[in-house]
Amino acid sequence: MIKKFTIHIKLLTVVLLTVLSSETKAAFTYGYTRINSEASDATGIYVRFSIPSNPRYTCGAPIVIYMNGGWGASGMLGSMFTMANYGFIVVEFNYPGGGSGAQKSGGVFDNRGPNCMKAAKDVIRFALGQTTDKYDKFLGHSTGSVVPLYDNLGIIGGSNGGCNLLAVLGLYTSQLSQVKWVSFFESPIGNEMLTADPGKPYGSVVSINRNYAYNDSTGIYNWALLRYARDTSVFISGNTSIKGLFYFDMNGNNLFNRGVDYDLVGKYDAATPGATKKLYYSVPVIEKGIEYGIYPPPSPMVYHANLLETKNYWYIISSEHFIDSFMNEIPDLKVLFMVRDIDHITSAPDHPEVIIAWNKFSNNGCSWFRVNSDKSYIEYITGTSLPLAPDNNANIAVDHMNIRNMIMPGNIFTNRYFNHYASTLEMADRVMNSDWSYNLPGVLNKICPEARTENVSSTVTENVLYPNPAASETYIQVNASDFGQSTLTVYNSLGQQMIPTQIDEITKGFNLLILDINNLSAGNYFVRIDAPGMNRTLQFTRE
Repeated sequence: MIKKFTIHIKLLTVVLLTVLSSETKAAFTYGYTRINSEASDATGIYVRFSIPSNPRYTCGAPIVIYMNGGWGASGMLGSMFTMANYGFIVVEFNYPGGGSGAQKSGGVFDNRGPNCMKAAKDVIRFALGQTTDKYDKFLGHSTGSVVPLYDNLGIIGGSNGGCNLLAVLGLYTSQLSQVKWVSFFESPIGNEMLTADPGKPYGSVVSINRNYAYNDSTGIYNWALLRYARDTSVFISGNTSIKGLFYFDMNGNNLFNRGVDYDLVGKYDAATPGATKKLYYSVPVIEKGIEYGIYPPPSPMVYHANLLETKNYWYIISSEHFIDSFMNEIPDLKVLFMVRDIDHITSAPDHPEVIIAWNKFSNNGCSWFRVNSDKSYIEYITGTSLPLAPDNNANIAVDHMNIRNMIMPGNIFTNRYFNHYASTLEMADRVMNSDWSYNLPGVLNKICPEARTENVSSTVTENVLYPNPAASETYIQVNASDFGQSTLTVYNSLGQQMIPTQIDEITKGFNLLILDINNLSAGNYFVRIDAPGMNRTLQFTRE
């Protein structure tokens, strides 16, 4: 066993690279490994993670996974590793076929399609402590004395990465139900957002980028102005173009006038293996084009998608419909949506992607949804007072008018990743403190619940575990806030679960639970206690 462990440690190299944050002056090291996945060949999926020198909490380090934006196969974003300086284990990965050299993932990139979502699922499961890497090691084997808090894991989707996040949760809900929170940064949630139908991001000429056929007070398009110009060029990238353009005819002359009319953005897919190169507009645009009799034209271009092809293409990539399914199985999932006034997704002042997300989550029973981080965390991250920063309550119904007062001014701090850092800190701290109040008076406690001696709830007193050390069994005293079930889960110092989870029926008030530890080897362990009104972790020793 010792020889095997030594070989695995050689295979799983931890990069001895120390990184200093200008904000916190704390250090961390990078680690990396590869995990098995059906989406990969024998090479495995490349995963990079941070090992903080000082875990955020007294009992360990929370975990945040970053799903990179854009459409590429690379998932590495160095900016997010700044979170390690605040005591986080940050996990990033390259999609199948993505990366280069030693960081290249095995498998074939399918343009953020099913193969990529399968790989993302396997990375999340590894970060949750559900599976091992290629070398039969859990994440905790590579973090040394830093204990990964598998029960405090959240995921940030940056831009299009947020759409990918929704897809992977929808496709693999039952395996990912342990995820505590998700956060989105200007993610184009909603089919028409991926193609910027309401308005392209602001450029030097606002009139070109705003779609004035979109009513930003109601979210309704003037579809009567929709036109299709079969022989007009659509620019794919640089000087590359193909013909066939949807646009809104703003001057009503039935001719496309660039700079006056609003040209719609299609997504040209040349990357999906085995797929015919196609230009995909949004589903609503194709549906309205058919309804108004302007699409498809006589002798349609071979590279223009029909309605069925369009729906099939956007099914995974658009992904907002997945919220309808996964919220039924993860009803306690908490959501934070970051958005700035200089939104890189759209120039529409009502930021419809946020409204679409709010409606989807709230209609499916989401218990906590917030637009932008609590002001106390934004000021904590930036280290300055920000009187212009919004401080929105959670669960405010978002509409086309009030969203304008909820967005973050883009010019009040220079680093847009401050939004990411603040949201990550707030959500992890809320999990640790079981505090989902609508607003906060300040940054929350960083001490783990079992180590606190103050502010103990009147309905839940401190757990008592005895004897400790123990030989064959130990007793856990629990005062519960209600009737229900308790679970006891035992982990070693690497975060591995050591014996099956014990489930007990408990009553409101005093309960004495007996934990059988006969099957444990001598050493130190942690027991996670979840019961009505409490979530605690206690340390004990098996003699």
